[in-house]
Amino acid sequence: MSDSLKDVPLHSICKEAERFTRELVDHLEKNLIPRTREVHNLVKPNSPFNESGKPVADVTVRTQMKILLESQEFAEQLFMKTRHYLEAIGQTIGEPLSDT
Repeated sequence: MSDSLKDVPLHSICKEAERFTRELVDHLEKNLIPRTREVHNLVKPNSPFNESGKPVADVTVRTQMKILLESQEFAEQLFMKTRHYLEAIGQTIGEPLSDT
């Protein structure tokens, strides 16, 4: 277990892991997945965002991709925090079992 969580009670670690998990799922459902769909629809030839019938400007695609990549980076950070706490739970639970 990492030193930062070594002295934290298991109950607190579990609560934080649950909070990070809920936050990650919420971010995926409300941000990352919809933004991915937006970019997909934007670059499709018959995109509903392309009302003029002209090709979508590169700057529009770049802007949407920047937003999508920032959302992806945030999701990765949440995932790493969640994983850190879940690994700490696994190590804490595994310690008593390995002593027998």
